[in-house]
Amino acid sequence: MNFRLVLLFILYPVMLLAQQKAIPAKVISKVAIGTERYIGTDAFGWKYTIKNNVFIKQKDGKNLKYNSVSLGDIYRADLQSPLQIVLFYKNFNTAVLLDNQLNETTRINFSQLQQPLLAEAVGLASQNRLWVYDTNTQQVGLYDINKESFKTLTPPFNKTLQYYQSGYNYFYWVDDSNNLYAVNVFGKVNSLGQLPSFKKVKFINDKQILLEKDDVLYLYSPQKNSLQKIEIIEKSFDNFYYSDQILSIFTNNEIIQYNVTLPE
Repeated sequence: MNFRLVLLFILYPVMLLAQQKAIPAKVISKVAIGTERYIGTDAFGWKYTIKNNVFIKQKDGKNLKYNSVSLGDIYRADLQSPLQIVLFYKNFNTAVLLDNQLNETTRINFSQLQQPLLAEAVGLASQNRLWVYDTNTQQVGLYDINKESFKTLTPPFNKTLQYYQSGYNYFYWVDDSNNLYAVNVFGKVNSLGQLPSFKKVKFINDKQILLEKDDVLYLYSPQKNSLQKIEIIEKSFDNFYYSDQILSIFTNNEIIQYNVTLPE
């Protein structure tokens, strides 16, 4: 095999990646904002932000707010269900559940459980349960809110948790070597490959992942090991969120929403 042929085989995957057609994105709205930290937008058009550690829900000039001074900074907000929002206060090892009016319905201090946990990750799961990654055991499990009990699902991690995201039936995580995994509510763990280097990432499902790299937004397919650029107009942005074909981009002064249909 001559040198040119070897070089062709080496460059072939790169050539394929370069030929991936960009995904179009159509601007549908722009909203000016202040210094809020953008969290996401639900299917009903409500936008969720955090400003001065106050959790805010807003739409059409109406604002709902939740604040708990005693719990410190909001580390993470889970918006899977507008009827059961989960706020995670990592420094106080506590999760707070809110209803759709941002009334507090449940507060869980993981340090005060009969089986204490040291939570590194918390997210909403199905059947009134929470996903929790417990750093004491280095395992992911399910916390039953009604029974106040915790059941581990995974073997102990042998690498550091870099990023996580949860769904009703799955918990996804990326370790510090960019290896990607998922566990379902029955405890089945799947390896989903390895992510390219990224600054921020959001899971749509196990086949579609949005990631930001060098201020460019891509759709990544673990199965195809392919990247497709999404044609947004922003040259830089702070965060993004995708739900129901609506891509929301958060910059330092506005929220831009696009209509984006992701290919299967």
